[in-house]
Amino acid sequence: MILATYIPFYRIHEVLLYFVKNCEMISPSECWVFVDNVYHDKQKEFLRNNLPASFQIFTGNWRNRSETWLEILRLASSIGEESVVVDSDNVLDDSFRDVYFSLKEWSVFTIMDYEAWNNEESRVGYMRRSKRAGELKLRGETRPLFLYKVFEGPSLRFFQGGSPFFIGPKQIVVFRKYPSNEIIDGVKRAIGQVDPWFRNFISDETCLGVLAYLMGIKEVAWTIGSHHHHHGSTPAKAPPVLVALAHLQFARGLFNVFHRKEFKYYALKYRLSLWKNLTKIIVK
Repeated sequence: MILATYIPFYRIHEVLLYFVKNCEMISPSECWVFVDNVYHDKQKEFLRNNLPASFQIFTGNWRNRSETWLEILRLASSIGEESVVVDSDNVLDDSFRDVYFSLKEWSVFTIMDYEAWNNEESRVGYMRRSKRAGELKLRGETRPLFLYKVFEGPSLRFFQGGSPFFIGPKQIVVFRKYPSNEIIDGVKRAIGQVDPWFRNFISDETCLGVLAYLMGIKEVAWTIGSHHHHHGSTPAKAPPVLVALAHLQFARGLFNVFHRKEFKYYALKYRLSLWKNLTKIIVK
């Protein structure tokens, strides 16, 4: 098992605060750290001097989470080992290994943090596209297991908030099967059709939802099992008009590459969202 995290350079301290604990807890075969916004040799020197020597450090200047994810998956796929990718500000629950083996039949599954689960607004938002699939019995306790629908097609809910492609809660994502290089390359080309300034307005949950759907996965299993130490370094909410524009460009790029009608629906949703939010600005 590979344990990996991804992080912008300015949050590198989280590796020492949280990721080291995760590596000590589950003893993976390798610990990977992908660091974005690295473009100078002095930054690489800093990383070598301040992170554990046993960690494999990968750097780039991707400038967005989605392309960082694509690099993680491309490398993990080439090695052929299962991977656990954890958000840099999360600490795994000590029952993670039990969860990992309990869900061995799932090619991809995710973990929600306890803090999101205990927040009613957050929990209800995820449950809207989830269905209960059973329970996990772990160390004498019972934990719920859900299935999250990664693509929500045209329906009465289609034009509500949120991307139609979404992998669900993803403080931790486990991959036992990987998207093909053809899929990874295609999604990368689609992201390349988004203005570089807008790419970070597309959540990595959306990119992962697209990847899962292209792999033929319609539902992703998830349960609860991490602790989220919110960093608070960026604004909680991006301007809706910029988010809509970013998604519209991404949806168009995906359709240009894969020619699937689902991406036309995706583009339609955000074209309407863009018009709505532009109207609000003009009216003000």
